[in-house]
Amino acid sequence: MSGRLRALDLRLAVPALAAWAVAVVATAGGAVVRGGVAAAATLLALLAVRWGSRGGGGAHRSGWGPPVPMLLLTAAAMLAVDGSVVVQDAVRRPPALLAAVESGSVTVVLRVDSPPSRAAAGLDGGGRVSFAATLEEVGSQTSVASMRSPVRVLAPGGGWGDLVPGARVSAPATLRPTAPSGRPTALVLVRGDPVPRGVPPPPQVLAARVRADLRGATAGLPGHAQLLPGIAVGDDDRVPVALADAMSATSLGHLLAVSGAHVAIVLGLVMTLAGGLSLAIRLAIGVLVLGGLVLLVGPEPSVVRASAMGVVLLLALALGRRSQAMAALSAAVGVLVLLDPWIAGSIGFALSVSATAGIVLGSGRLTAAIADRLGRAAALAPALAVPLAAQIACLPVLLLVDPGVATYAVPANALVAPVVPAVTLLGLGAAVLGGVWPAGAHALLLAATPGTWWIDQVATRLASAPLARLPWPVGWRGLLLAVVLTGAAWRGRAWWRRHGRVATAAGLALVLVAVVVPATRQSVGDVVRPVWSATSVAPGWRVVACGVGQGAAVLVSAAPEGGGEAGAVVLDVGPPDSGLGPCLRAAGVSRVVALVLSHADLDHVGGLDELLAVASVERAYLPDVPEERLAEVRRALVAADVPVVDVVVADEIPAGPVASVAGGAATLEFLWPTRRAVELRGEVDESEANGLSLAVLVRAGGTSVLAVGDLGAGAQAALLRTPALAAVLDAGAPDVTVVAHHGSPDADPAFLAAASGRVALVSVGADNRYGHPAPWVLTAIDEAGSLPVRTDLCGTVTVRRADGGRLEVTRCVPHAQTPARAPGSPTPTSRTSTAAAPTRAPEARASGWRRRRRDGRPP
Repeated sequence: MSGRLRALDLRLAVPALAAWAVAVVATAGGAVVRGGVAAAATLLALLAVRWGSRGGGGAHRSGWGPPVPMLLLTAAAMLAVDGSVVVQDAVRRPPALLAAVESGSVTVVLRVDSPPSRAAAGLDGGGRVSFAATLEEVGSQTSVASMRSPVRVLAPGGGWGDLVPGARVSAPATLRPTAPSGRPTALVLVRGDPVPRGVPPPPQVLAARVRADLRGATAGLPGHAQLLPGIAVGDDDRVPVALADAMSATSLGHLLAVSGAHVAIVLGLVMTLAGGLSLAIRLAIGVLVLGGLVLLVGPEPSVVRASAMGVVLLLALALGRRSQAMAALSAAVGVLVLLDPWIAGSIGFALSVSATAGIVLGSGRLTAAIADRLGRAAALAPALAVPLAAQIACLPVLLLVDPGVATYAVPANALVAPVVPAVTLLGLGAAVLGGVWPAGAHALLLAATPGTWWIDQVATRLASAPLARLPWPVGWRGLLLAVVLTGAAWRGRAWWRRHGRVATAAGLALVLVAVVVPATRQSVGDVVRPVWSATSVAPGWRVVACGVGQGAAVLVSAAPEGGGEAGAVVLDVGPPDSGLGPCLRAAGVSRVVALVLSHADLDHVGGLDELLAVASVERAYLPDVPEERLAEVRRALVAADVPVVDVVVADEIPAGPVASVAGGAATLEFLWPTRRAVELRGEVDESEANGLSLAVLVRAGGTSVLAVGDLGAGAQAALLRTPALAAVLDAGAPDVTVVAHHGSPDADPAFLAAASGRVALVSVGADNRYGHPAPWVLTAIDEAGSLPVRTDLCGTVTVRRADGGRLEVTRCVPHAQTPARAPGSPTPTSRTSTAAAPTRAPEARASGWRRRRRDGRPP
């Protein structure tokens, strides 16, 4: 065995990986699965004992340790984690919680566990905050039940946004179900203002004040300076959306969260300053600083995970011994999944462990290899090696969930690496000084702004460079393709040794020209983008969900044979400059026979100028709602000579108003808002606009599409009670639905069960800060017999008719994050996903919905 492998102490790696796998399986499964895990662990232990009794335990393989003790430790770890899941799940999900989820309104007592942040009320900024909490009490008219269940809270702004971790409050609320494998046991939708229950802990009040002071101190600084609260304490609420998107596109988004590297920077400085003290004192100081950092940032699981990984990384780099580093990393993984098994299914956890392992195991060798090739510039090798090692290690995880590769991730991280420690420490210093010496804090923030400017420049320029993101198959196919290409590259390493310097220099020169010279960037982009986008729309399409990021823009063909030559119905137009124009051109749409704008949120109407620049619009339909933003949209359409029809649905009629377009080739039946709903709302502000979104059923070419804008749970339930939708469902379920509000958790389970079509389009942005789509919503769609397809994972999605009239989702691999599919529901294939007829007839689905409604039970 090679000396490199001997240097690795992998005795704890196998038990840690086994514990991780058990945590993933046991949290997602039920009693049968957990019993099976216990049986498998017991069998493994018996086999190990039997092997040892026959003398097999003496075989010692270098690096792995004696097999029998390792196998026994693996079995013990499996049993321990399995038992931890059983015990904790009984505490997390008591019968009283399940009863509260099935009931209507309840009164809850919550303990806040994380600082509130902006959440899923829409991109217009009105609305809601979200935070993690512990549900301590649930009260109804007849009983009060105590519990300790972790939940996710969605609340109105105002007083809810001012809460600090540790605060106890009560409020009326409605509970929604979540996926069993998720950390929150329920989604709590609270109403009204919070009622305090006692005084928050003073340390948490102090930490909240420090965070608020830091936000206030950056208010008058340039936009890029809003990175400082994010990099220092994980508060990214004020980071400009364009900058946040650019950082995500270049794999710099981790800078806005407290990561293991963040913790290592802080502890590294502290240990350096305390270098003359004894080891015991330095360790004590390190523990205190780490505790203070967790207190300042907030005790969320991601922060605890980052602290554990950061300590492991720091120990590894300080000791310079990969053997001890692997043992420490394995122990950290084992302890974390034992204490919190639900962390195991987190993509963040997988990326954190992978990045730490990659840096610990690979950065040294990569540094040496790169230094040999850089010659006199060898000092730059660590800056390239560390992000490269982390990116290589994270690639398998990313390819399983992300249909794309950030081309410039490694150079982006290498370019910002020199300034990140200084920005982090200056930001933390400003946070500490803000309450006692504002002038000193301001000076530190000013000193940090050159660093934030540099991060801004790197992110925005590389994100706008040609081919900044390469499409890649998501899931196991993408991973297999990466393995094949990596193997080919490995086989060609002899050629690289001969020509590597020339190839590297040429590649860097091309990147530099593409990024720095605007004319080159524009001309290359003009050539690449149309070709790239043209591959995303299949010929003969019936429905296209344009990949416009966190927004919605759906095209419905008005031609009997499909395609865009005869025009299209357009449902919303996405956010500004989000790629609607290229999508329309790729689909062959130059004529819009009907434009339906559901409401005036920017992520639904921001692309109007882009639409008008590439297509003629014959008529536009808007909800007849008294709102100023809608009035502005109406004026813009009138100025462009587009006739506008204001739509409202009468309450008493059994069907909504119907518009016939394209010479009768397509019809639009409007279902919401009703006149009574509009009258009850009165003058509408931005926070209420979602509930009055224009809902429409489009029928064209034998295909029906139901779109409901951003309707929330209450409006969905009200729509479900209308005669108009009842008549639609009695006639048969729609072929395609556009999932409300990008898959927001503010959804009604009964509506999802009754109104989901064969294909459910989830128009959502990758890595969005709102948590869309909610896992339980995807589960509900699956259980309704629908095929969920997400634009964040698929890009632009095309739906067309195959032979025999079946629906096909093409140019896309449906998302890999949905839980197990309901038996008999549509099954995706590798290149083309076929949405067969649901497992029960549409009429049966509609009548089943009515039975549940009469019984008063959610589906």
